[in-house]
Amino acid sequence: MKKLLLFVFSGMILSACSNSGNKTASGDQVKQNEIVITNDMENAIGVIPSWHNEKTVMAVKNVPAHSGEYAMVTNDTIEYSYTYRELIKNINGENPKTVTYSGWVYTTVANPNFAIICSVNENNQQYDWKAFPLDKELTEPGKWVEFSASFSFTDKQLKPEHEIGLYAWNQSKKPIYMDDLKIIFSY
Repeated sequence: MKKLLLFVFSGMILSACSNSGNKTASGDQVKQNEIVITNDMENAIGVIPSWHNEKTVMAVKNVPAHSGEYAMVTNDTIEYSYTYRELIKNINGENPKTVTYSGWVYTTVANPNFAIICSVNENNQQYDWKAFPLDKELTEPGKWVEFSASFSFTDKQLKPEHEIGLYAWNQSKKPIYMDDLKIIFSY
């Protein structure tokens, strides 16, 4: 019996040690050469470090959320979405080669003037800015559509003190909802 307990206990310790690198303290997943950050909007009203512009996240009534009860909305009065913003050195000790921002979008108009933005600031000044338009993917209003926007950093050298920002920019002024966001930093 003692040998069985020792065997089970050893297996539990081995299992715990082998999974120690899969999640950060904030619950974000870490894979080899990747950091994955997710946000389903359900806890956005609480204080989540690195996420800003919480006023865009609300319990949706007119449109069913992709999952849960909350989604982020942009419209004629809210042009910029809920934003992920963090110093590169706080994400990982290395500079990312690419960042992929994905999730689900629900539009109330076909082909809206809507883009995913990746901005990089140095000392509160714009260092780099890239847009990934989604108008060609959002051809059918009234349904949730999966999207993925990738940004490469091979053209400009990033520094650990640079601040990276990822958000949506709605220039169409019509309501557009987003939910179940995922950011992947690849190294």
